Amino acid sequence: MSSVIDFTSEVFAFIETTYGKGCLRSVKAKKNQETVDRILEDSKSKEYSTDRTANKIVAMLRLNPWKRKNIRN
Repeated sequence: MSSVIDFTSEVFAFIETTYGKGCLRSVKAKKNQETVDRILEDSKSKEYSTDRTANKIVAMLRLNPWKRKNIRN
């Protein structure tokens, strides 16, 4: 069980460092919880890397962190 928690934490940490806190908040939003849980479970069972899983989550939720980042600048 702790390996699942570690994997999830690493995925969220990758999203935060790569895409920022705003994207991480969107990923953790209640409306996305079911989709994120399903992707995490599938990726863990297939032994995907944390960066592949993080990028898959961002893509599946159709988030565009780069567009948001450019709006602020």
